[in-house]
Amino acid sequence: MSWSNRLLAALDERAILVSTARGPVQVAREGSGPPVLVSHGGPGGYDLGLSWCRHLRDAGCELLAPSRPGYLRTPLSSGRTPAEQADLYAAVLDALDVEKASIVGFSSGGPSAVWFAARHPDRTTALLLEAAILLPFSQPINALQRAFLEAAPAVWLTSQIVRRNPGLVAKLSVGGMSAGLSRRQRAAAVQWITSDPFRLARFQEISACIAPPRYRSTGWDNDQVNEARMAPLPFTEVAAPTLIAHGSNEGIVPVEHATTAADRIADSELILVEEGHHALCLSPGYGPVAQRQLELAHL
Repeated sequence: MSWSNRLLAALDERAILVSTARGPVQVAREGSGPPVLVSHGGPGGYDLGLSWCRHLRDAGCELLAPSRPGYLRTPLSSGRTPAEQADLYAAVLDALDVEKASIVGFSSGGPSAVWFAARHPDRTTALLLEAAILLPFSQPINALQRAFLEAAPAVWLTSQIVRRNPGLVAKLSVGGMSAGLSRRQRAAAVQWITSDPFRLARFQEISACIAPPRYRSTGWDNDQVNEARMAPLPFTEVAAPTLIAHGSNEGIVPVEHATTAADRIADSELILVEEGHHALCLSPGYGPVAQRQLELAHL
């Protein structure tokens, strides 16, 4: 069995394929307590959702983490647009017999999370947006760079390096995900990740959520089409308590995405994390965000 197929088999063991009224969805459930639906970024899958939101699981929430359409085992036909994906999330709650949940939308998972809160207010406890893409957007890499990064040999090599030399990968990642940080600040951010076993393990988990690439590329392709053509999101139709978190030194998604949403969502809070980068949950100033997310999830 190839490395890619072995990895996929291991991923299959941690999740189930659920039949819903909107189509099949791969879903993982972890933890116990108030339910939190996770709308993951790209390239990712349910595994990225679980890793990104470990702090909520460990603090007493149940994570409901679907692979969004086109990622891992969820077919793209289950929901191509963010609005269709929002309806799919509601169908997932129906299939799992969950009345309502908070929803976390990070990075490319942001648009469908906003649509879920707007279209299904009776199912939404709170809307938690984090480093979210919320305005028309193009990924800051060209086609050649992406082809290299998604090539199976490159992904395999990255997976080996992140296990054996995570400090090197953390240094490259922080540099690529941040803007405007000094050399000292970047070094401090890397040290913060690598000096703690919990944060280091979380970083390694998140870094691994790009493989196997051929089971994630369909979803990421679809996300990029949706993001480039994004119509205005229904911010004014969101009634749930909303927390919007973004890094002040975000290097991928401009901070205007967060401030625009905060201006247009009536019951919203905005936290700008000083020196925060795109992997906000791995930024040193993330603590207040995690605490406030937990408070809203327990409403």
